[in-house]
Amino acid sequence: MNLESLLDKLLPPESTEPKKLHKAMRYSVFSGGKRIRPIILIESAKACGGKEAAALPLACAVEFIHTYSLIHDDLPAMDDDNYRRGKLSCHKAFSEATAILAGDGLLTLAFEVIAKNCPSEIAKEAIVLLAEASGSFGMVGGQEMDLASGSKKDVARINLLKTAKLFEVSAALGAVAAKAGKREVKAMTDYGRYLGLAFQIADDIADSDGYSRNTDREKAIKEAAGLVAKAKKTIKIFSKKADRLIKIAEEVYAKIAR
Repeated sequence: MNLESLLDKLLPPESTEPKKLHKAMRYSVFSGGKRIRPIILIESAKACGGKEAAALPLACAVEFIHTYSLIHDDLPAMDDDNYRRGKLSCHKAFSEATAILAGDGLLTLAFEVIAKNCPSEIAKEAIVLLAEASGSFGMVGGQEMDLASGSKKDVARINLLKTAKLFEVSAALGAVAAKAGKREVKAMTDYGRYLGLAFQIADDIADSDGYSRNTDREKAIKEAAGLVAKAKKTIKIFSKKADRLIKIAEEVYAKIAR
């Protein structure tokens, strides 16, 4: 079973009550995302000598968390975006209340998936890591900081929490799924953090927002290049097993440089 088919299997069918809620959840998960976070998780597991099948439930959980965050980010009280990936945002396609509940449903489903589909020793560690990365000391905390008004935002801190933490935990969870040692888990954690920070700079440059709005474009590109180089360096210990992760990092930089 691949990632897309497992996502489909784990999500409640649209025909199951409450139908509108489940339709909204599926609408957002299958809205055309590139799945970069779950792909990083799977490739991390492979680089650490693990099997894709063992990593897939964790990859789905991460994608559910990421999708929930996007649904809530688009809400009128947050970023107030009417479109996501060329389609109506969840709250526009359904309703604001249903969008909030769809996000809540995906968040809780993520942890249910881990608890039901991973060995207990892996599930325990994975739940703690994902909760920490997603909560008030991670992604949610970064979102709160980003909502603050004024030009004195700590953009670097926001990028670390709001974006890089989920990249960081994705790479780390791949190593956890493979039952890797502390050295390997740390290497993957560092890779994810550096790549996540570079990814956010690339996103900001594309949108003329965030980091790029507060610094020179060439300086931002140079900063991203340094982060990508650090990301690649941290996973040299995996040699050719990490080639796909190296390529992902290079693709992030290519997006900036072109």
